[in-house]
Amino acid sequence: MDSFKQLVLQWLKEKTEKEEPLEVISFYNEVPVRVKIKPLSIENFKVVGWKGNSKILPAIDQTQKFFISFFHPEYRENRILSAGVLYYNNDYIETTFPSLTVEPKFNRAAVRITVSEFKPVYADIKAEGVTLSTKVADISEGGIGVFLDKGVLKLGEDVILTLKFPDGAVISNVPAKVVHIELVPGNKKEEKAGLAFVSLKEKCRNVISKYIIQRQKEIIAEFKMLTDE
Repeated sequence: MDSFKQLVLQWLKEKTEKEEPLEVISFYNEVPVRVKIKPLSIENFKVVGWKGNSKILPAIDQTQKFFISFFHPEYRENRILSAGVLYYNNDYIETTFPSLTVEPKFNRAAVRITVSEFKPVYADIKAEGVTLSTKVADISEGGIGVFLDKGVLKLGEDVILTLKFPDGAVISNVPAKVVHIELVPGNKKEEKAGLAFVSLKEKCRNVISKYIIQRQKEIIAEFKMLTDE
């Protein structure tokens, strides 16, 4: 039997017996949502039952998982566990047995948020032989994520960006690099590209920072509206 898995099982059993809640984290439009819930039952290293908490349900609805910080007693450091959500309602949540994960969201140097579909940010992208305009999916002071037709951009490719914000602000001639490309589940023709800013002038950074702060307020207000009882 996996020794790490056994450590997690023992830890969860202790919390269950003592009826101690654990902090779990999920993400709503890239904003972390933290609540404390009690583990209720554990079944054969496969399924864990938890007491429900309506405050995290909108985030679970988007991500279908939550994360738990586990202090490893041997290495004396925190590890991040991921549990996939199998079933949930206001009173009960059922997940897979938590497993060790590497989640980029916990290691980001800059806050990233999901862009509003109703008040979009647009990106004009210029690369070698390519000029296109598209909506921005998410943004941080470190870069943007965009959905594109498969193969339009290549990993490591240099691009020049112009970003247009809903309040009319525009930042131009921003050098960036394609640092990540991933497939879109269920869509064979589309992929998501991560474009990291190579350099960013202070006035451009301020425009992005202002947008992120405002968008965070919108997301938090939306989340509160969804969770108000």
